[in-house]
Order: sequence, then C-alpha cells, then structure tokens
Amino acid sequence: MAVSRFMIKRMALITGMCLAAGSLFSACSSVKAPKTGEVTERYAYAQALIGKEDYDKAIFELESLMFDTRATTLEDDVLFSLAGAYYDSEQYLLAIDIYKRLLEQTPGSPFAEDSQFKLAESHKQLSPIFSRDQEHTRKAIREFQLYLEMYPAKDPQQLQSDIELYTGLVDLNPENDLYKRNLAVAEAQYARIDKVRESITSISELREKLALNEFRIAEQYRELKKYRGAIAYYDDVIRFYPDTVYLEKAWLGKIGVLIKREKWFEAKAALDAYDQQFPENMEKVDGYRKKVIRYFENT
Repeated sequence: MAVSRFMIKRMALITGMCLAAGSLFSACSSVKAPKTGEVTERYAYAQALIGKEDYDKAIFELESLMFDTRATTLEDDVLFSLAGAYYDSEQYLLAIDIYKRLLEQTPGSPFAEDSQFKLAESHKQLSPIFSRDQEHTRKAIREFQLYLEMYPAKDPQQLQSDIELYTGLVDLNPENDLYKRNLAVAEAQYARIDKVRESITSISELREKLALNEFRIAEQYRELKKYRGAIAYYDDVIRFYPDTVYLEKAWLGKIGVLIKREKWFEAKAALDAYDQQFPENMEKVDGYRKKVIRYFENT
C-alpha cells in the first residue's frame, strides 16, 4: 500500500523526536520522562508511552499538550494521538470528541481522512444491541457515509492499473506535474481501499440492526394487539430499510395484521405488492390470499 512522501517525512520527524527525547529503547527499557518542558520532547514522551500501551500516562501528557500546541504545527499530531489513545483504551465518547475537534480545528490536516474513519468506528463501537437506543448506530452510519463521500475509491484492479501507468509515465517524464498528481491520487485511493470496504460493510450491518429494532417493536405491538402501532412500524421497515432481510418479514407481518383488522382492501393491496417483490415466495401468503378472496366472493 503506497505511502505519500509527506507522511514518510512526518513519521521520520516524529521518530527522530522520540529518539532525541530518549524515549525509545529496547523492549526491556522503561520510558523516561522528558528533562525539559519543550513541547516536542513532551510529545515524543507521550508517543513512547503509547508505544508501551501506557495509555493513562500518555493521555495525561497529551491533554496538557492539546492546549500548549494550539495553532502550532503539532496541533493535529497531538489531537490525533490523543484521540487514538482514547480509542485504544476503549474510551470511545472521548475519542469522538477529539476526532471531531481535529476535523473542525485542522480540516486540512493529513490526519483528517483517518480521523473521519475512526470517528465513524468510535460510534460503531458504542452501537448497542438492537433492543436499546440506536443513537450511535445512526451516527455511525452517517459518519461512514460521509467518509465514503469525501474519500471515494475506484475498483482496486483499476487503481493498480492506474498506478502502474502513471508510475511508468513519471519515470519517462519526471517533470510532468499532471502525471505526478494523477499518480498521487491513484496511490491515495488505493491506500484507502480497506477502509472503504469496511465502511460499506459496516453501513450494511448497522442498517440491519436498525431494521431489526423497528421490526421487533412492530412484533411487540402485534402481540399486544395494538395493530395500528404494529402497522406503523412495519411500514417504517418497508419504507426505510428495503435493503435488509427484514423487508419481506415486515410485509408478511403487515398483511397478517391488516387481515386481523379486516382491512380487506388494504390487505389485497399489500398482497399485490408482496407478490411483485417476492414472486418466488408467493406460496408463503397463500393462506392470507385465500382469506381475502373468500371475503370478496362473499360480498
């Protein structure tokens, strides 16, 4: 996976600061606190603590640095490291706050793309089981969708071809800025393929959870014989989650409730809609269909 020259230089700079601060030694060495109050040494110290998975101490240091590095070149580095420390220590609400702060305060940061993805992942981590409030589920879907809109990617095979093409063209004509830009774009898109796939998969999984939440509420209303409420929630599944496995179940539930309420014209319309969408499963509603036909024959 390609890495931009900018990020390589940035990683080298951070590593150099860590070495200068004396915080990176062999695995058996302890992490030493900085000897001065310089922000670069304190940041290097915090990075070393993160490397040792000593998140509590790293967070303590980074939280103070967050204010000391405001409007400096280290601002986004500190925010991204702090958000990551919160995330890795499973403090997802705090991670969300810092990722959002980074995106708002330093929108042009090279960490913006990863921050948008991790913001969505943080909400996903807080998404509860289907029977509870789904606020974070909805926010996770929204943030994943925003990531896909802001950072799209072509088909992987097409991107590989583009990278090979523009690499060759740059080798032939190193001074051509257009070739360089196109190569950089292709490399950036290829680098995010895994995140794009994860975003798409997560959106699908989270939408299934939301659909299940609505469907189970409909079923509960049905069991309580509160049929109007049941139909309202079945309709929500049909309207908002047609891409989930609960679409057919919602239609079946709705048809059954309409027949119980003796809403024969509405039941017939629902049966017709079901037959159009699931012609291979028409036998599932044979019993309902016979009841509707019998009613109209008798009237």
